[in-house]
Amino acid sequence: MNQQDRAVTPVISTILMVAIVVILAATVSVFFLGVVEDVNEPAPNVADTTGEFVIDEEDAEDNQIVRITHIAGDSVDVENIEIIVRASGPDVDTEARLVDLPGDGFFTRSLADSNIDGNDDLIDQGFESARIIVVDDSNTWTAGTTIEFRINTGEADFREGESPEADELEVLIVHTPSNAIISEHTFAP
Repeated sequence: MNQQDRAVTPVISTILMVAIVVILAATVSVFFLGVVEDVNEPAPNVADTTGEFVIDEEDAEDNQIVRITHIAGDSVDVENIEIIVRASGPDVDTEARLVDLPGDGFFTRSLADSNIDGNDDLIDQGFESARIIVVDDSNTWTAGTTIEFRINTGEADFREGESPEADELEVLIVHTPSNAIISEHTFAP
């Protein structure tokens, strides 16, 4: 055997090993880069919100109003949020989700049935029953603005001695592109 024939084998094996490493690196990078593309966009920074649940014992129509005010942080387009509303109590355990916002109900500043998943009777859909989350308003939740909607007393009545009796209301605002909760309030009137 010739000395020259022996030198070829280590060179060929080195080239083959480099080729295998390159192919493995390409395969692994495609997998990991594909995973990186699936990462959600970051949620907006809604630094502070305040919540208010107003119950007017005198006025039967406008007596259960939920207001969530954006105090500080990034502006959020209404089309990028969903609002989860849960009412519970001795006679009530129900949930509604406000979706496909801004809503465009039959009445001015109201939500349509298509904007409510779950118990669509929990959310009042009457005349001027909502603010910011309807097409008649700005559709951007910015610092200083208030999302407003009403709870239907026929599904969850927070007034004392009324039926169906409810004693806790939970409201979550979810940023849908990131699936992050940007505001959470629990009211126990």
